[in-house]
Amino acid sequence: DITDRVKNDDALRNLDRLSIIGQLAAGVAHEIRNPLTSLKGFSKLLKDTRNQEKQSDYLSIIMNELDRIDMIVNEFMSLAKPQAIQFDQENLNSILESTVNILHPQALLHNVQIISHYQKDNIDLLCNPNQLKQVFVNFLKNAIESMPFGGNVNIHVQRIEGKRVQISFSDEGMGIDGELMRYLGTPFYTTKDKGIGLGLTVSNKIIQEHNGTMKIDSQPGKGTTVKVELECF
Repeated sequence: DITDRVKNDDALRNLDRLSIIGQLAAGVAHEIRNPLTSLKGFSKLLKDTRNQEKQSDYLSIIMNELDRIDMIVNEFMSLAKPQAIQFDQENLNSILESTVNILHPQALLHNVQIISHYQKDNIDLLCNPNQLKQVFVNFLKNAIESMPFGGNVNIHVQRIEGKRVQISFSDEGMGIDGELMRYLGTPFYTTKDKGIGLGLTVSNKIIQEHNGTMKIDSQPGKGTTVKVELECF
């Protein structure tokens, strides 16, 4: 009977997800405040002008800002909303783009640029997209937080042998000392002030359930690269 183990796994995932949501909330609030400022300004201009051409321009800007707020909130809620675990055929690039959208406010706050390098052909996975988003959010959040003075995070996607795909997340951060590397993935072990030490543990478990593997390479002062291999079509 593995009922208790399954319940424990679910509890750890939810705890990790709630921790992520709490840490991202400030960035999301900051990112929403920016378009709200634009909306207030252009609404006032729209009220004060009778020039139809300017009115059209202002309305266009207002609609774009509303779409931006809608996108940010929807992406954030998709991560926060508990969903039944089921595997479907999903596009990898779409999952990654959605993840980048979630992390965009956090990256802006830390002066970090997320650069994606995707293959031209579509790569589909049999997966649970929300679980993979949780994994990718963990990797990107770790990369952003490793660069307190800003920098670049590169996402590379490439097909490899045996109908598999490799996704790598590389940062230009401080790197991880060799002594600490062996503790990575240990439940509740963390080097962060606000971390709970479950991100890599939960991520590795989810990747294994997707018949995938995870590898971390890091050098102090040179950054960290996380490589994930998954089955694809």
